[in-house]
Parts: sequence; structure tokens; C-alpha cells
Amino acid sequence: MVWWTARWRGVPALLAIVAALSACVAMQPSMQVRADRNPAANFATFRTYAWATQPERGGQWPAADDRVSFDWSVRGLVDQQMARLGYAPAGYEAPDLLIDYGINVRQQTMDDTYGSYGAYLAQGGRASLGEAWVMGYQEGTLVIEASDARTRTLVWYGAASAVVNPAQREKRLPEAIAKIFASFPPRTAP
Repeated sequence: MVWWTARWRGVPALLAIVAALSACVAMQPSMQVRADRNPAANFATFRTYAWATQPERGGQWPAADDRVSFDWSVRGLVDQQMARLGYAPAGYEAPDLLIDYGINVRQQTMDDTYGSYGAYLAQGGRASLGEAWVMGYQEGTLVIEASDARTRTLVWYGAASAVVNPAQREKRLPEAIAKIFASFPPRTAP
């Protein structure tokens, strides 16, 4: 009887690990979001905005490749958020804010633990444990910046980072931009 009890002592711990990994797989993929504003910036003076850079390949239709399509998506989603917050495109006037974005993709490595694999799965990773541990994975960061158009001073930035998973991009990009803009100061009436 003693050998049977000793043999099955580790089963509850094993079941706990399996349950934790299952929960990670079932969870909505997560992303890390951060944002900050320049405390010296007076957002009450900002009404309009423009993009600091031109669209990829001049925004020609149809999209020549995935990069152009991604650029359209980001710009369209940012425009929606700015409108929701009460900012208007500058049109032919001089803008109050300049908006820009950038992307950074880094190759990540995974240590040899189930915890790091669970975190990878929670961020949207789909590779097997062996593949993710041996090959690593890519983590992408989308950074959006707003600068005072007159002084070119950065007044706000936001960023979202997550495991790169092209199959989830259509769903995750709007979510990431909405989360980034959650802390953007809404336009106040003059």
C-alpha cells in the first residue's frame, strides 16, 4: 500500500499543471499595453491632426502587398479612434497634432519551463512546446506617437506587444489600437 501511495503523490501536482496549461490555451490571447503622456502638454489646445508620414507606397489601390494592407488598417483604425475622441483631420489646414506609428519585431527565446510556454500560449502563440523552445518565436510591438505639430515635441505615446500570429491579426489589431487609445486624452471643448 505504501508504494501505491508514494507513486500517486505527484498526480495532484501534475493535474494542476495540466489544468493551468489548459486555462492558458482557452484564454483570450493577451497583449501588453502601455501608454504615457507628456505632463507639460496642454491637450486643450489640440483640435486637429494629420499623419506625420505618407501612406505606404502612396496608398495606391489595390494594396500591392501585405505591408500596404497593414498600413491601411492601422491608419484607418487610428483615424476611427481619433474621431471617437473628438479630433478632426486637419485637411488643408495646419494640424495641431502629428500622428505616426512604428512596428518592431523581435525574435524571442523561451526558457525550459511550462510557465513560459503558458505565457507564450496566452499571448497568442500556437507552436508546440518543442518547436517554440527550439525555434523561439516572434514578438511584435506596435507603437503610436502623437507630437505637437508646432514644436515637434512628443506629447503622447502608446504601445501594444504580443506574440506575432498572422492568423489572428484581423481580430487583434483593432483590439490593440483600442487599448492603446484608451488613455489618449479626449478633446475638450474650448
